[in-house]
Amino acid sequence: MSKNYKNISVISTGSWVPNELDEPKHVKGTYKVQINELVLNASIGIHEYERKKKQRVSISLSIKADDNLSEVNESISNVVSYEHVIKKLKKLINSGHIDLIETLSEKIFELCFCDSRVLSVWMKLEKLDVFSDAKSVGIEISRDKTSYQNIKKKKNNITKIKK
Repeated sequence: MSKNYKNISVISTGSWVPNELDEPKHVKGTYKVQINELVLNASIGIHEYERKKKQRVSISLSIKADDNLSEVNESISNVVSYEHVIKKLKKLINSGHIDLIETLSEKIFELCFCDSRVLSVWMKLEKLDVFSDAKSVGIEISRDKTSYQNIKKKKNNITKIKK
């Protein structure tokens, strides 16, 4: 059975459609944890002089997380905490020399996405003292959880092949 309505052809299949499709589903929102221009002294760089002396690095993050704020019972463990993220960043920076700022970004993604509530991360990493005629140099990069997991899977597969 077919009927035409305003240039649209409708075909009845006799299928049952549940009433719930008309009702809006409860969609959780998100919130962002912001860390702006956290300046730390890091051993970073490919040049020999960069291995000898730490340099200032600025880290800015915007971490998007599932909104569970209305369910939180006044405990920092129930939210993505900027305090915990900063402590982990400091530990990472003090864990040893890193050649590339891009490598640092991968380590920061890993640090952020280990929290299952994190949906996406935007970051800006800047080396502040590289050139006297530039305020900073660096990178800006963002990833969502799915793209991060896909990159991680590819990296693990490549590692298995190399072994």
